[in-house]
Amino acid sequence: MKLSYLLLSAFVIVITSCSSDADTFSGNWQSVDDPSKQIILTQSGKKYTLETRNIESSFSGMTGSYDEDQLALVFDNGKGDNLTLVYNDSLKQILGLGSAFEKSTNAVAENKESVEAEDMPAEDKPTETTPAEDNNVASNETNCAKGEILLITGNNVRVRNEPDLTKQNILFQVHKNYEVVRLGDKTVDGQKWYKVCYDGNIGWVSGQYAAKKK
Repeated sequence: MKLSYLLLSAFVIVITSCSSDADTFSGNWQSVDDPSKQIILTQSGKKYTLETRNIESSFSGMTGSYDEDQLALVFDNGKGDNLTLVYNDSLKQILGLGSAFEKSTNAVAENKESVEAEDMPAEDKPTETTPAEDNNVASNETNCAKGEILLITGNNVRVRNEPDLTKQNILFQVHKNYEVVRLGDKTVDGQKWYKVCYDGNIGWVSGQYAAKKK
């Protein structure tokens, strides 16, 4: 009886250890060489979905599974290629995609704010009611009339009070094909931003979702 209890306890410990190893992968990770390059691993049971940010990979958006023998996540793109993400417990890092990744300190990744415009209906999105700061509101619409016209190319694109995705700094949203006035631009962490004016309000829009009007 005592022996059976010991064997059962050992089995539970092994199972718990394996589960813990698998759970370790879940979350948001940034490259130690370039924090703007990130991987997001979302767990659903024994499966994981991989998303990448600022990394081109044919495995992005695909679902993989935990391999207990390799202590790694394995993804198959269906073209005969496999991606293996290995967790190094001593370094607390994930190795794969040609880099080492550590737990992300970027709060925006946790909320998937890296996607500046999504195709979900506007009513499903949170409505930001934060008033614009004084320096983000044009003194009059004449200021907005001086500049190049840009066309919004994404759905429900967020306009922020500064070119920073890591903060809850959304002023309002503009819809696809709306026109805004370009007042300036800035590059932050390799991403281009436009300072724009819309309906008398000034803010920043990601360069991915605005283009010159033809």
